[in-house]
Amino acid sequence: MATTVTERTSATRPVSTGRRDLIVALATLWLTGGLFLDGWAHSHVPELETFFTPWHGVLYSGYVVLALTLVPAALWRGRPVGPVRDWFPPGYGLGILGAVLFAVGGAIDMTWHTLLGIEVNLEALLSPPHLLLLTAGSLMIATPVRAAAARGGAPGGLPADLPVLVSMISATAVAAFFLDYLSPFTDAPSASTGFGGQAFGMAQYLAYSVLMIVATLFVWTRLGRVPAGLITLVVAAASVPNGVFGDFENLSSQLYPLIGAVVADAAVQWVAATRPRLVPLAIGVLIPLLVWPTHLVGVEVSLGVGWTEELWSGVVVLCLLAGAVLGGLFLPRAGADRDHA
Repeated sequence: MATTVTERTSATRPVSTGRRDLIVALATLWLTGGLFLDGWAHSHVPELETFFTPWHGVLYSGYVVLALTLVPAALWRGRPVGPVRDWFPPGYGLGILGAVLFAVGGAIDMTWHTLLGIEVNLEALLSPPHLLLLTAGSLMIATPVRAAAARGGAPGGLPADLPVLVSMISATAVAAFFLDYLSPFTDAPSASTGFGGQAFGMAQYLAYSVLMIVATLFVWTRLGRVPAGLITLVVAAASVPNGVFGDFENLSSQLYPLIGAVVADAAVQWVAATRPRLVPLAIGVLIPLLVWPTHLVGVEVSLGVGWTEELWSGVVVLCLLAGAVLGGLFLPRAGADRDHA
């Protein structure tokens, strides 16, 4: 009897469609675009002294649009039935939570700016209200990925995967925004020669290796596969948008890595087709192995690589090893099939 009740409750819960997920994913681009506009204003308009700016207007209007796309159809019609959790399609609940937290964070942010003024540079990235907005926004932005996972990771193909791909562009770009002070794509630390810059540069390469690998593994763990083009889009979102803060002065160091990303994309797809159990390890190894050398070519073209061969090649290998550890954490346990036989 209990089983019957559970099945009926589950059957009444709405299921999102690819079309609806795509609308949500496209709305994330508005929010993300507003974030980068606001970041540009913080770095280019130092006389900002108020919360009420055109750039904040774009950011918060993007939030409103995204939040509205997350509202379940039953609430729009005014006829929700059953428990509250059953009003939302699977994967959308955390998005709604993020929408509520974002509203709270926005109110705190306005109060913070009113009392303490407008942050600049690193303070703007580490401000507690901004970190709350980051957390809330990330919950909303990742909704299409969670929804696709809840549907069992639908068969691949560009139309079916488009909501996930667009969502991950926004998610990665937002994460890269808040890690901008660690971006080797825009700073090009390998062009420096001082020891201090070299040591910090190594940390930058490691940090962004983790960002790109984790973003890809996040989708793989949810869908059980890596959509074609995901790695290229993740690398592009991590490398290109942040250039707006420095007026794209190191553009070649941001664009050349896309060559490596395309190759990594193709290589991971080949591993998925031939050795699917090794996909997480391939993600962890191939992204730094192919992205950073092509990035270094871009640095050489624009600024000239100042690091010695031992240093720049060692950084690539170090990032590769770190990626191998990350990917290896998701490899099937030895003997797992035998244990469950």
